[in-house]
Amino acid sequence: MLNNGDQLPDFTLNIGESDTLNLPADIQTKYAIILFYRGHW
Repeated sequence: MLNNGDQLPDFTLNIGESDTLNLPADIQTKYAIILFYRGHW
């Protein structure tokens, strides 16, 4: 759980079949909203 003022820890997400997203390194702005949507399984 993050509290107000905490920094996002470094982690990598697998997106698609061969792409990855490194957070927060791949975010190019000072502020961002990250929404995780699991979808319907």
